[in-house]
Amino acid sequence: MKTLPFNACDYRCERCLETEHCAVFRMESEREEHNFALSRESDGIEAVLRDVSEIFAETREMLLEKAEEFGVDLDEPAEAEPRETTEDARRDPLHQRAYEFMDKMRDLLKKIEPVITPQGKEFFEDIVWHHTIISTKTFRAISSDYEPEMRFDAVNSAGVAMKSLTICIMALEELASLYPEMTVECRKFSDIARGIKQTLRERFAFDSERNE
Repeated sequence: MKTLPFNACDYRCERCLETEHCAVFRMESEREEHNFALSRESDGIEAVLRDVSEIFAETREMLLEKAEEFGVDLDEPAEAEPRETTEDARRDPLHQRAYEFMDKMRDLLKKIEPVITPQGKEFFEDIVWHHTIISTKTFRAISSDYEPEMRFDAVNSAGVAMKSLTICIMALEELASLYPEMTVECRKFSDIARGIKQTLRERFAFDSERNE
């Protein structure tokens, strides 16, 4: 079975080659068309909050329908799920490295933002977008890997983290070349990102041709 594109999504639809086959992209496109038909904005915080509210309402209706279809009583208290897996994932050295990278990368971005020129804006924005995905997807990969039946999700999540790491590495190298005053720090973070990427590759058994 072909891996579904939204199982390895980095949320950059405008750069994705799989949008033709992606249900998430299709739903987002339909929502934009719906907003246009109603003469409503699709951009801005108010539009986002409105759309999210509508999505939650639609999801609730869908869950109620499925619960009724499968005879699930939603009013019956559910047993609490054990927290061991989540806590183990948080303590995992790989997640801690990814989280520390995100945290320190955020500080660097705040520091260098005032000196970024139009020439470096695209690379700066790539890092702004992708540095948070690394920690999130690494955590998900580790958490999913505790369950054998979720191995596919672990590998997909690790793949997204590696893709974001690759983009950050390339962007950091470009910034290091464009701005000599930040070369040392950018290359330091680039080396850290390479180390995390290599650990992900080894842990989740990626071959050498994937996620370069």
